[in-house]
Amino acid sequence: MEFPGFAQEDFDLFTIEGFAGRMAEIRSRLRPKLVALGETLREDVAAIAGEEIFPHAAAHMRRTVNPPPETWAAFGRSARGYKRFVHYRAAVSADGVRITVFVEDDSDDKPIFADALRRDAAGLLARLGRDARLLWYTAPTPDDTPLAGNRMTVTAAQAMGETLATRKLAKFQAGIPLGRDAALVADPQRFCAAALQAMRQLAPLYHAANPAK
Repeated sequence: MEFPGFAQEDFDLFTIEGFAGRMAEIRSRLRPKLVALGETLREDVAAIAGEEIFPHAAAHMRRTVNPPPETWAAFGRSARGYKRFVHYRAAVSADGVRITVFVEDDSDDKPIFADALRRDAAGLLARLGRDARLLWYTAPTPDDTPLAGNRMTVTAAQAMGETLATRKLAKFQAGIPLGRDAALVADPQRFCAAALQAMRQLAPLYHAANPAK
């Protein structure tokens, strides 16, 4: 299956109440598209990451009651799974698509990434640039909204590193929302170009958690 782009109905399915109904739509409608997206982007993501990349489509096997608020294609360095290591996600929700770098709470790369934030926050922020489109989802503001990239400070990034280093259940996510505008998401070539550009912009975060590459 070639990646066909996303339809507005793909995002609307996240309004379906109940686990069984929503999961049925995710599995039949979205998961095949995410598998196709993974294969389409695999080589280009590998070039950005500087290593072999394996795509995975979320299965949500641990969920049995609460319907997932989003699903995703993940791009990581292991064929066996993505959660142990830093990875890119192309996540789909009612808000559309966002491209993120994700480090799970029990990731092997979490201590490395936490240390990078504590030691080199200034350098990392400089490499990322001061772009308001980049959202730090794990650095919420007092009203619990993500912190925009042009508002992230060295002190806040260092504090985030300390949290990741000392809190077992802390995880990390930052990324760039692409939204759900049909002109972008329904056009496979245009969407893939935008997704790859977002991954390039986020590459300093990926490499901070995987410095060997």
